[in-house]
Amino acid sequence: MSTPVPGLEAEPTALPPGTKVGAWRVDGIRGWGTFGTVYRAVAEGDPQANPVALKLAVYPGDVRFAREVELLSRIRHPSVPQLLEAGVWRSPLGVKHPFVVMEWVEGEPLYTWASRRTPSSRQVLALLAQVAGALQAIHEVSGLHRDVKGDNMLVRLADGRLFLTDLGAGYFARAAKLTPWHTVPGTPEYRSPQLWQAAQRSSPEPGVSLPAQPEDDVFALGVTAYRLVTDTYPPFAHPAMRQWHSWLPGESGAVPPKQLNPRVDAQLNALILRMLSPRHEERGEAGALEQAMERGVAHAVPATNTLLFEWETLPPSKWAEVERAEAEYLGHRPRRRDRQWVLIFDQMDATARARAEQREAEARAPAARATQPVRSRRWMSWLAALLTLGLWPEESGSLRTRPGLALSESTSEEDVVSLGESALRSPDEPAKSPRASAVAQQVLKNPLPGQLKPDAKGRCPNKQIAIKGGCWLKVEAVPEECPTTGYTHQGGCYFPFFASKAEPAAAPQE
Repeated sequence: MSTPVPGLEAEPTALPPGTKVGAWRVDGIRGWGTFGTVYRAVAEGDPQANPVALKLAVYPGDVRFAREVELLSRIRHPSVPQLLEAGVWRSPLGVKHPFVVMEWVEGEPLYTWASRRTPSSRQVLALLAQVAGALQAIHEVSGLHRDVKGDNMLVRLADGRLFLTDLGAGYFARAAKLTPWHTVPGTPEYRSPQLWQAAQRSSPEPGVSLPAQPEDDVFALGVTAYRLVTDTYPPFAHPAMRQWHSWLPGESGAVPPKQLNPRVDAQLNALILRMLSPRHEERGEAGALEQAMERGVAHAVPATNTLLFEWETLPPSKWAEVERAEAEYLGHRPRRRDRQWVLIFDQMDATARARAEQREAEARAPAARATQPVRSRRWMSWLAALLTLGLWPEESGSLRTRPGLALSESTSEEDVVSLGESALRSPDEPAKSPRASAVAQQVLKNPLPGQLKPDAKGRCPNKQIAIKGGCWLKVEAVPEECPTTGYTHQGGCYFPFFASKAEPAAAPQE
């Protein structure tokens, strides 16, 4: 049953906050898909409980949801959201829509995550290994994902784990056939040459679906990896496309990613080409790829730690026309990243990790949890606070700063590597970043390690305030509403700002 909000028509694609679905109350919307809408929800009557992801069917009685529930119930893997419940929601018009409740992942889609950061090959290997392991878990229960892509992967900000989501197009042995022969499940850019070739043939029997295989999921993971490190897709494998012949057995397939981006590590380059092999039997099992990627992380050479993308050095007015068009889609020029954005989101990641560690510590110590309650995270408050210092979006999603902003002009590439690499440590390993551990505090202290300090006259740049020997930004929030990334002091809410190194920025590694 549902509790519609007065004055608003409750539709499955746009449930207003407060709508009740089963034992859950909608808190906000996360995203839309062809067959389902995902909401953030909380347990009815327990607003302090952890949020969940509630996926509601767009179409009444959609049998895809029963198949997704069955497949999720068979899988146990740390990179696949856990199934919590399934049921049926009755709309105000009495129409029944199935829903699925899963573990909530507080994070960003993989491509969004990468567009705001500049990871190393080692970080990419670590992320891909987690998804390869999730695929292996699906394949071991005779299942297929059939829509593997970066948009269906979420990087959890608290620890950097990558989750494979949305099994709505998934399939398992003896499951009901829901699509006709010529309808290929999934996203066109990620389909293997074998799937496209099979779609051109006539169905041998009525009601028989395309013979998708685990190797097709592996190919889609290869497309994802290629897009992740080059900001572009490999050639489309459809037989009607001009470059289709490159996917015939014995041909080269895609141009090596290292040829487009020389910063890609040789081992990562080889694994991506393996996943994209025109011969499906050469791609290997997802589990074998997981092991190879993990070995690459454990035995990384210096080149594996090189940042994959260069810093943006040109204003949008000097970009080529084709680069402008690509930036409209990517949010930046291909294989370039804005240094300011990277540092902003690296600090947000450090804060997320610190807050997760604090929650774990409080869970182990009930007395500490009682004296230091954890408030809900508000990441946009942190970003908004930074923007008030003189950061604002420019055309094509780039960022510029006012003169004198001591955030990134002298921050080296090595600094960004160290921030990003901290996400690769195990959950039990203590945080190495003084910034991360410091932000976990709730009351404004003396200057934090690395915090920007006032000049000789006791002044801080821009709109920052000098307090206790450090520079702080005061935001419009009372202590009760101060985000968990902030500190309270004398009835106000403040953010610390960290100084960068004094030496000039290091030249990009080649």
